[in-house]
Order: sequence, then C-alpha cells, then structure tokens
Amino acid sequence: MKLTGGSLALAVLALGSSLGGVHALFPDEAGRIDWYRAQIGVAKKMQAHTHNDTAYIYSITQRNAVAALRADDGQIAWRQVLSEPVGTLLARDDRVLTLSSSSSDAHVHVWDAGSGALAWGFSQAAGGGARTATFVRDSDDVIAVLGDELVRVAPGSNTPAWSLALNGTAAYKRIVVHGKSVFAIGNVASTRQAKQQLHVVEVDTASGAVKTQYSTAEGVSLGGGSLVVLESREYGAYLVWRESDNIVWHIHRLGMTSPMWEIYHAKMVEVALMPPDMLTSTIAELDTDPGLNDATPRFTLTYTRDGTQKTVVVEMYRTGDKLEMRKIASFTDSAAVAAGAQRTVAAVRTSADGVAWRVRGGAKHSGDAVYESSTYGGVTHAALVFVGSAPRIVVQTRGGLLAALAGDSREPVWTRDESLAHAADMALLALPPPASSAEHAAKETDPSVQPSAAIRFVLRWVATAQALVESVTSGFGIGSGGHGGEHAAAPTEGDHFGFRRLAVFGSTTGVVAAVGSQDGAHAWAHYLKTRVERVFITRGSQALSSAAPIAVAVGRTRNATVVTALDALTGKVVSRDTLPFAYTRVFELPASDPVSGQRLLGFAVAEPTPRLAVWPATVEAVRALGAANVPLYFELGDGAGSTAVQGFRAEIGDDVAEPWLAAQPAWTFDLPAGETLISTSRYEDGAFHTALQGRVLGDRSVLYKYINPHVGALATQRSAGGIGVYLIDRVSGRLLHAAEHAGALVSTGHPFLATLSENRVIYQFWQPGAPAGYVTAV
Repeated sequence: MKLTGGSLALAVLALGSSLGGVHALFPDEAGRIDWYRAQIGVAKKMQAHTHNDTAYIYSITQRNAVAALRADDGQIAWRQVLSEPVGTLLARDDRVLTLSSSSSDAHVHVWDAGSGALAWGFSQAAGGGARTATFVRDSDDVIAVLGDELVRVAPGSNTPAWSLALNGTAAYKRIVVHGKSVFAIGNVASTRQAKQQLHVVEVDTASGAVKTQYSTAEGVSLGGGSLVVLESREYGAYLVWRESDNIVWHIHRLGMTSPMWEIYHAKMVEVALMPPDMLTSTIAELDTDPGLNDATPRFTLTYTRDGTQKTVVVEMYRTGDKLEMRKIASFTDSAAVAAGAQRTVAAVRTSADGVAWRVRGGAKHSGDAVYESSTYGGVTHAALVFVGSAPRIVVQTRGGLLAALAGDSREPVWTRDESLAHAADMALLALPPPASSAEHAAKETDPSVQPSAAIRFVLRWVATAQALVESVTSGFGIGSGGHGGEHAAAPTEGDHFGFRRLAVFGSTTGVVAAVGSQDGAHAWAHYLKTRVERVFITRGSQALSSAAPIAVAVGRTRNATVVTALDALTGKVVSRDTLPFAYTRVFELPASDPVSGQRLLGFAVAEPTPRLAVWPATVEAVRALGAANVPLYFELGDGAGSTAVQGFRAEIGDDVAEPWLAAQPAWTFDLPAGETLISTSRYEDGAFHTALQGRVLGDRSVLYKYINPHVGALATQRSAGGIGVYLIDRVSGRLLHAAEHAGALVSTGHPFLATLSENRVIYQFWQPGAPAGYVTAV
C-alpha cells in the first residue's frame, strides 16, 4: 500500500505540460504554484457520520481516495490516496474502516475519523482480493473476508486473532456480526439446475469456531436487486428476498434453520402493488451504517406502474414474536434514496430542469432546480446528514459534481467539481486580446473590417486620449461621462501580455470543463455522457471576430467515435458527430476546413483495413488537406500488450470521393523479447513554439535549431520488471534513443505520461519503494 496524498491536485504545472513552448521565465518564478485545487474524485460510496459534533461526508472514490468532507462547507477535512482500489467503507464512532486490494494483497485500514491519521492497518496475501469487512461491536477489532479466509484482526497485530478457510467456490461478500456470532454470506452455485443460492457460515466471534453452515435463498444473489441483508441489534439479522417467479418476500433469520423462512406479502406494505408490478420490482439496502437505525432497519422497494417509477421505504419491526413491516415514505421517479438519523429518509430526482429533493421524517423539506442536468448529468449517490438540526442532502452526479442541498433553496449550499480529478486531456485557448471602445465602434461601423495590428494600435491610443479628456472634463463638472461600461472587457477576454488563457479539460466522467489558467476560476462545464479522451482547440480566438473559438472533445465507444464541438468561451454545443468506427489514434492535421475554418483532425483506424479518416468528414476537407501537400505518417500497434508497432503513410489520390485516406505500411518496429507495449506518446501539432530558434555564431552567421516533429515515445512493460522507453522516428521507424527504469510501475492509477518540447521528451511514471513518488525524466 502506498499513500500518495498529492496525486489528486490540479496546479499550473499541469497546464504548463500542454504549452507549445516557453518564451521567458524569471528565476524567482521557477517552482512557484500559481493556484492549486485539491480533488478527491467521483464517489463510489458515501456515508454521512457525525464525529465530535461535526457532520462529515466520508467517501471512497474512483481515484482510490478515502476522504472526509465537512458537510457544512464541503471542504476537505482529510484525504488519503491509496495505490489500490478501495471497496469497503464504514464509519463507526471515532473510526473509519476501509478495505482495499491489489492483484495479490488485501489491506485493512482503520483511520481516525477526525484527522484521517492511520490508527492501524493490516495486510495479508489474498489471491481472491479483499471482499468485505466490518467492525466487531463494542470493540476496535475488525472481521474481514480476505481472499478465501475469514479473519479477525486486532489493532496493532501483524497476525489475525483467528482465521477460517471458507468454501473456495463461494464469493463471500457480506459479513454480519450479531451477539456472539459472525455470519459470512456468499453466493454459490446450487446443485439443482445450476441456480445461484446463498451459503451462510456462522462462526463464534471470539474463537473463530464454526457453529453451523447451510444454504438458503435459491435463485437469488447478493447485489442482484432481489435480496437485502437487514441488521438489528434488538431483533437480530435477517435476509429478505424475492424469488424471480414469485410475488412474496421470503424472510430468513440468520442462524435459524427451523423454520428456514417466513413469508410476507409486499402488498401489506404497498396496497397499490399488483402482481405484475411485483414480478419486476427490486429491493435494495438503505442504511449505509447498520448501526444508524439498527432497532428498526430499513430497505427500499422499487416498482414501475404505467411508466412511473415509485420507490417505497420499508421499515422492519416486531410486535412480540411477530415480524412486521410498514411503509414510512414513498417517492416518485427517484434517482437515489438516502437514510439519516431520527428515522429520516431523503430522495433525489433528476430531470431536464435540474435536481429535486424531498426529506421525510422528523422534518420535511423540499427543493428543486439546483443545476441543469446537461451540465453534470444525473444523480448516482446521495447521503443524508444533519448539520445542527437541519437536514442536508449531499449528492454525487455521473459527471462529477458533488453538491449539498438544504431547505427550500433553489441553489446548492456548496458544490465541488470532481470531474477535474478524472481529466484525460487538456488544451489551452489563448483568449482574444482586450478591445477598446474605439475598436468596437470601428467594428460596428463596418463588420467586415478586421483591423490590422497597426490600426488597432492607433485606435487604442485614440480611445485612451478620449478617456483622458472625459476624465479631466468630468472632474470640473463639464462633461457627461464615458460609455457607461457598454464595451467593458468581459472575463472571457485576454490581457495585453497574452498570459490569460482558458484551460479546457476533458474527463473520463464525460464532462468538458473550462477554468482560468491564472486563478483556476470555473468558466463553464458540459456533460457529454460519453467518456472524453482527447481535447483540441480547432479554431482559436481572434480580436473582434464574430466566429467563436471551438474546442473539440473526442471519445469512443466499442464501435464508434463521438466528436463534439463546443463554443470554447461558453461551453455551448456547436455540433456532435458519431463516426462509424472506433479510432486508434487521433491528431491534428496540417490544414483547415474550408467551410468552418477549423483545424482538421485525423483518426487513425486499424480495422477493417488501416486508413486515416478526416474530420470534418467531408470531401472538401480532404481536398484542403491534399492542397497542403504535407506527407502524413502515423503508427498503429495492437494496443496495450502488443509486441510490435507498425508505421503507415497516408496517401491522397487525385480523385477524392470519400472523407478518408488509404494508408500504406512504411515500417515495423519489433519490441525486444519479454517486452509488451504500454502506451505511445500523443501526436503534437508539429508547429512547435521554440524558446530560441537559433543562435549567432562568432562569425555572425546564424545556427538554426533543427527540430524533428516526427519523434514519438513508446513505453513498454518488461517481464523482468520495470519499464522501457524508446524514442523512434515516425517516418522511418528508426530507433533514436532507449532508456530503462528498473523499478518503475505503470497501472491504471499510475499511467505513463509523455509529451514533446522542441528536441526533448518529458515523461512521468510511478516509482514504488522507498522513497515512493512520481519520477519525471527529460
């Protein structure tokens, strides 16, 4: 396990990696961070919990982070970033339990709920990974399923207090601790008709001795939408399930095999429920913390009637020895339902207009229209917490927005844009320079005129002189003032020095968002639903131009490529094209579309035959590319894991009839034995900015810098460990340089990143061991 607390931050360093070149840098500016934004990533699970009278939202995220947010303001109280995925989260009293696993090891971590400090941890080899874990009641011990073993671990111990080998054919995904027993529940194939059923092992909590084991609930499985596990300190632990061809619930008390179950009809809870509705209904667990309302545990019943989805919150209780259930709330078309203290429940609904929420229980609140769903997508998770006596709902959306809702306000109390933690690519837009009122007046007089730099210089001096005269005359009470700010510079305008830019990010959550490069201020965001892999600025900004700059986001599905063009200043979608292929590489081409003025994009396609598709997908665009008369080279591999890379040359024929170019093999680069491809560097524009184009020699001649725009970097995984890095020429396939990093590790959480600047390649990789961290090589 490696802690990498700084790996989820956005800083100006990330922006600098996409700049074409650097013109100047003062010594005191080196290493200075202009702005910094701490991120946690999109939540996979959230739990509300109050510690020392402070309400927190604990979460585990898709970026392997464990984090605590203060519910009152959304600020990060603490976070820990692990090097392996986290699957279990449970906050109890003053501790937070997480369970994570790599390909070979499982890790139990117990964190201080207030500070995030590691209270204690335990690791063990587990080929099956870490499945589930829970606290032992009234104890700091943890019981977990690690691989095929059930173990009890005490704080500070390097070995389990006891361990029990479980049935290797069952996937144990749930543990329930009740009284002196612990129940391990798993899915196993039934001997009859190969149906799924549950296998329950009851173990003595103190010794680990098996008390009993049995199978039940044939035809259902954990997490299948037809079974829930309910825990009650007072009444015991129960399984509730519905068989696929039945309209009643079976209720089984764990540890009791005679009778094996009771039958309860859901119509006693929801009178409007009819048999066809029941056959397609689902049930789901509601309490993220079984100790929250463990006297009366709850779950949800969801069914659809006449196209309307209804969610009913069901509460289980007992009257004497009789098991009872009752409806405590119901919601319509809810995307997420959350449970809170004081028997409160909340539901969140996503619509085209925004988000609506309702809280039922001790205090009723509702609200709507928090944001447009096209900005960050629908709600996936919700948590209900009390800040003081007021309920607050924290929601997570598909696109990455984390927002807190309260009262009857139409605006969230606070928001966090976590889509940036999943940024896959970024492009910088140079904003148009600020224009004076005289320049705007000249443009309004003749819209077809695009003033030259010299004319704009004169107009700016005229505007300055006018402003000076008006300032002096108004000071003596003579004039009437200026233009009242009608043409004041908008936030989307640049500065006179050209430093102000917009950084347009594309994320794997499907969001394209823009932030200011100088201060990180949020400009706009748009949810595209499909994963974004590349971002390009295909049309830049021009002073006083009515043509908006264009940012293009590129993503792909299994059999298609999705290209979305957006107004880079506002985020408004200009066009969206679905191309009938899944691209392998995408890069800018050395020509512009004669219709839209956008830079052309090239998509290298491997199947069914290698070719280069052009976007915009028009014959006119291909002809414009042919007129540029620039040779086009690209390479294709079989993707990650291949042992060779092949280069191609795209050829433009005399008779252009399709928006793509045929490609002919040019070279093949075979990787050394025992090495497989990890990734290749992205294509650069080719129109490099250079810090210094040449230098004057002693005889006053000029030695110009030679730059090869066809250099590419390959990263390989070595079977003996570590990675290899190779620089090749994309025209000839010739090897230019090779390097080896014996201890490097490349994974989904720690990718290999590379970029080119002039005649240097800069790449970054993760170096485990001590000291661990990211290594940048030039």
